Amino acid sequence: MKKIGRNEPCPCGSGKKYKKCCLNNPNPISLYLQSLWSYEEADEMSTDEIIQLLDDFGIPFEKDTFLQDIEEYFFAEQISENWFRIFDVTAKGRDEDFPWLAAWVLWERLAPAQNMPAEKMNRLINEGDQYSLANDPMKACDIWLEVWKAIKYKCKPEFKYLNDLDQQYRTLFFISNLCQDLELEFHNAGLRDKAYFKKRIDYCREFLTLFPDEKELITHNMRRAIADSYASLGDYEQAESEFKKLVQTYPNSPWGYIAWGDIYFSDEKNDYDKAKELYAKALAVAEDKYDIMTVNERLKDLEEKVKYQEASDPGVVGSSHA
Repeated sequence: MKKIGRNEPCPCGSGKKYKKCCLNNPNPISLYLQSLWSYEEADEMSTDEIIQLLDDFGIPFEKDTFLQDIEEYFFAEQISENWFRIFDVTAKGRDEDFPWLAAWVLWERLAPAQNMPAEKMNRLINEGDQYSLANDPMKACDIWLEVWKAIKYKCKPEFKYLNDLDQQYRTLFFISNLCQDLELEFHNAGLRDKAYFKKRIDYCREFLTLFPDEKELITHNMRRAIADSYASLGDYEQAESEFKKLVQTYPNSPWGYIAWGDIYFSDEKNDYDKAKELYAKALAVAEDKYDIMTVNERLKDLEEKVKYQEASDPGVVGSSHA
C-alpha cells in the first residue's frame, strides 16, 4: 500500500486534503496507514538488503528459482503468496506486506524489461490515463506501448482471446480495455504527429497476429484502423486494398463502408460520387438505429458540401460532385 500523499483525501473520511487534516494531528487510521510498507520504501533498499531481509523473515531467496517463477506468474503478489505457503514466514504486522513488495521490486530489477509484474503494468496504465486526460495522446501511447510489450511477452500459446488474459489480470485491469484504448489513442496522436499512424498500423497488425480469432467487433475495428491509417498517411492505394478486403470479409457491417467513404469525403481525396456510393452500401446493410443515423448524417453533410461548392463555383461539374 502506498503512502498517503499530502494532497490526497484524508483517510479519516473528513473530505479534506490530508495536509489540512490529519498530517500533523494523525488519528489511529492514518497512523496505521503510514506505518505500512510502501513500494517506494522497498525500492530504496539495495537488492542485497532486500534479499537479506527476506532471509530474516524465513524466505531463502534463490535467484534461479525466482527467475523461473516470474516466467509463470503474472503478479508479484502471487510469488509472495507462494512463499507464505512453502516457507515458515515470520513476517508479522506491517512486515506482512514486505515479501510482496520485495518480489515486485526484485522482479523489476532482475527480469527482462518486457517481463513486467502486473503491479507495474497497472501503474503504467494509470500513468498513460493521466496523459490521455491531459490531452497528451503521444505520451499516453508511448507509455501504453510499454505495457503492450509486456502483454506480448506474457501471452502464452494457449491464450487465444483477450478474455484469456483478462482472467489473469482482472483484479487490477482488463487487457481488452487497454488494447482498444491504445488503438483509439494512436488515432488521436496521429492527428498531431503522422508517425503515430504508422505505429497504429504496426500495433494493429501485431494484435491481429496475436489474437487471430478474437471476436468480430474488435477484429473489425483493428482492421478498419489499419485501412484508415494508410489513408491518413496519404497511401490511398494501400488504403483501398485494405478496405476492399475488409468489406469482403464483413459484407454486412456498415462501418467498413462508412470508413471507406470517409476517405473520399475528405478534402484530400474529394470524390463525392464515390463517397455517396459507399455510404449507400453502408445504408443498405445497416440495421442498428445508430448506424443508420450515422450514415444518413454523412449523406446529409455530403449533400450540403456539394451544394456549397456548386454555389461557390457554379462552373465546376464532374466526378467530384454527388
